[in-house]
Amino acid sequence: MKSLRWRMALWFAFSVMAVLAVFVGITHFHLRHELHLEKWERSHPDNTPFLLHATYSDPEVDDITGELAEISLLYALPVALLAVGIGYLLARRAFEPVADMNRQLRAIGARSLAQRVRLHDADAEFRSIEENLNALLARLDDSFRQLTEFSAKVAHELRTPLTLIRLQLEEAAGRIEPGLAESLQDELSRLSDYVDQCLLLATAEQGRLTLRLESVSLRTLVLEMIETYELLARESARHLTVVTGADVLVQADPRYLRQVLHNLLTNALRHGQGEIEVNVGSDGAGAFCRVSNAAADQPPATAAGSGLGLRIVRALAGLHPGLTFPGEATGGAFVAELRWR
Repeated sequence: MKSLRWRMALWFAFSVMAVLAVFVGITHFHLRHELHLEKWERSHPDNTPFLLHATYSDPEVDDITGELAEISLLYALPVALLAVGIGYLLARRAFEPVADMNRQLRAIGARSLAQRVRLHDADAEFRSIEENLNALLARLDDSFRQLTEFSAKVAHELRTPLTLIRLQLEEAAGRIEPGLAESLQDELSRLSDYVDQCLLLATAEQGRLTLRLESVSLRTLVLEMIETYELLARESARHLTVVTGADVLVQADPRYLRQVLHNLLTNALRHGQGEIEVNVGSDGAGAFCRVSNAAADQPPATAAGSGLGLRIVRALAGLHPGLTFPGEATGGAFVAELRWR
C-alpha cells in the first residue's frame, strides 16, 4: 500500500495538471478559432489608402497551434515534477502531527501508561484524535494497574497456604507412601516457584523492584551458572555450547541478572530442541549475552510457566538502564539476546 503522503502528492499533481490541461485546451481551441475566423489588415506607409486584407491558411493555423502544443508538452514534465514535490512537502507538513503522535505512542510501554499524547499547534481533527487516545490510555492504565495489583495480591496470598501444605506434608511423610510423598513435594515446589515468578513479574511491572546496581563480570556470571544447565541438557540428550570473548563489565543487579539468565536457559531447555549456544562478549554496539537454539516442532504449550519466563525477562531487563532484550524467532530458531548499550 502506497504512503498516504505520496498519494496526496500525486492527487495534488494530478489536480494541477488537470487544471493546466483544461487551460491549454481552451487556449488551443480559442486560438484556432481566432486564426480561422478573424482577419488582419496591414497598410503600406507610402500608400495609406492601400490596405491588405488577409486570413491565415489551414496549414499556418496547424503550424501555430502545433507549436503551442509542443511547448505545452515540453513544459508539462517539469511542471508535473514540481507539483509532485510541492504536494509531497504540503502533505508531509500536514501529517507532522501524526508522525509526532506515533513517536509518542512508541515510547509508551507497560510501565509508562501514565504518559499522555501531547500535540502542539494541531488542527481540530487531530485534537479530537489526541483526546480519544488519551482517554484510551487512561482506561488501559487503570485496567493494567488493577490487573497487576490483583496478580500480586493473589500470588502473595497463595504463598502462605502453599507453605502450610508443604509443612503438613513433611510432617505426614512417614504416613504416606514415599513415591506419592515425593511426587506431591515436587508438584508443590513447582507451584510455589510459579507463584514466586508471578509475584516477581507483578512487582517488576509495577516498577516496585529496588535494584542494587554494581559492576558485574558478564563472562564470570555466565560460567558460574552454566554447569547446572549443561547437566540438564545432557539429561535431555542435548548439547550446550558456551562461546566467550573478552570479559566485559556491565551495570546490573546480580540477583535479577541471574534470574534473567535462568529464565532464558530454562526456556531454551523446555521449548527448544537441538544444540543450545550461549555467546558472551562485546562488539561495536556494546556488551551482549546471546542464547540461541532451534525451536521445537511442537513446543509444550501446557507446561507450567509457559510464556511467563520471557515476560519476566522483558520486565527485569526493562528495569536495568541501558539493557535491551530484542528476542526474535527466525527460520525455525529462537534467539534471545541481552544487550547493554
